[in-house]
Amino acid sequence: MHGLCATLMLAAALAACGSARAADSELVLGQTMPYSGPASALSAVGKVQTRYFQMINDRGGINGHKVKLISLDDGYSPPKAVEQTRRLIENDEAVAIFGSMGTAQNAAVQKYLNAKKIPQLFVFAASERFADPKTSPYTISGMTLFSTEAAIYARLVAEHTPGARVAVLYQNDDYGREYRRSFKTELARLDPKAEIVAASPYEVTSPTVDSQVVALASTNANVFLNASTGKFTSQAIRKAGELGWRAQQFLPIGSNFVPTILKPAGLDNAKGAISATPTKSVGDPEWANDPAYLEWLAFMRKYYPEGDIEDQLNFTGWNVAVLMTKVIEACGNDLSRQNIMKQATALKNVALPGLIPGITVNTSPDDYRLITSLRPQRFDGERWVPMSGTMAAQ
Repeated sequence: MHGLCATLMLAAALAACGSARAADSELVLGQTMPYSGPASALSAVGKVQTRYFQMINDRGGINGHKVKLISLDDGYSPPKAVEQTRRLIENDEAVAIFGSMGTAQNAAVQKYLNAKKIPQLFVFAASERFADPKTSPYTISGMTLFSTEAAIYARLVAEHTPGARVAVLYQNDDYGREYRRSFKTELARLDPKAEIVAASPYEVTSPTVDSQVVALASTNANVFLNASTGKFTSQAIRKAGELGWRAQQFLPIGSNFVPTILKPAGLDNAKGAISATPTKSVGDPEWANDPAYLEWLAFMRKYYPEGDIEDQLNFTGWNVAVLMTKVIEACGNDLSRQNIMKQATALKNVALPGLIPGITVNTSPDDYRLITSLRPQRFDGERWVPMSGTMAAQ
């Protein structure tokens, strides 16, 4: 009920300012989030980011400019995302779209924004289509690309399990297919003797993936690429454990959270799994005394006390908002769309408080991949333990 009240208060505030015209001293950013619908948990990103810019404004803004982030509900629906994005641009006069959630939602507005030369910055979607300067020069992903992550897992397989027999579970959509394709291509390049012996898709509307995991386990593959999301990742980990299938399992960045994914699966079942990440993990003892992590905790206590400090989305959303602030700072007093895009595509070794030390953000007009290095880690039954230093995708 407390979270519902906060959401309703936010919606009311947004409605009240929806038709307001930006003042000369104010920079208006817009985004769409699934505040309602099946993916409403993802709206934590929008909630934490609106509060972040409230903090920035309380401190005087950026270069003397206040920043208004108008965050509208799209119900995780692409048609609704189109409607709300048009409202943000044509009614609210947003200078840029920032941090909108979802692959299908961002894809639905990508052509419109690029045609109007409106920056579509640091979106929460990791497909290569959001890092393609030739086709969409005004669009940049705010995440590690699926292809980057999958390539690093392929490299780990080639180095540690030569001649591997790999079974793949993947979501039957653009995310899953791109993930599988990138892994397969890189593994074939690095180890021609390795083989994907089975690949089973599942639909997001399916109740479980138990039958897929049973079929994959029957192959006796010694590597299991679990390219799934949410409850399906938990189900797959649990089922593999029940079957006694002890293949080396790999989990995507977005599906390696201990409280929400691994605990429901059974921590013993997840033991030994490998993942990789560019970011610090909330609640991990490794960062208990880290100044940047403590800064985030202090921000949460003051500006978002009802927010869950065990939810990685609250940490990630804050970190990407910090990145947006750095771009605006670099713009000086020229807050034109052209200059915002110029600065967003000229980031050099930018350190962010949420990134693991040694991993930085880099962009150029020809390369929109924010992050190309990750730190591999293995789950020991309680926490993720670093396997090595950072590893770069080739």
